[in-house]
Amino acid sequence: DMFRFMKNAARSQKRVRSAYRCTSSVLSFNHDGLAIARTRNERRWLPLWHIAVFLYLAMLIRIIVIADIGPASYANRVERMSNGTVLERVASVAMYMDPVSRAVAIEVRNAMRNLGML
Repeated sequence: DMFRFMKNAARSQKRVRSAYRCTSSVLSFNHDGLAIARTRNERRWLPLWHIAVFLYLAMLIRIIVIADIGPASYANRVERMSNGTVLERVASVAMYMDPVSRAVAIEVRNAMRNLGML
């Protein structure tokens, strides 16, 4: 009996999905065994936390590179990249040295010097 109910519910969900593309219902059972129909959340293609992690990692890489090669050398390399191919120009825009990254990188560079890493 439960199998037939589930089969009919699945068939019903298929009809609902084909009629309404934006929203659909999901059938689930609670601890009492009662069927609960609720709307399914539409997920984004690219969640916001992916973008935040990407920006964080890009800034971290930028700070490490600036601390390693120095701000003047880094600015020179970004300048050369901005005169290159389309891909190099896009990378130069992403790796542009903003004042916050520069200040943090200088502090990291000084700390690395004090620890004898440079």
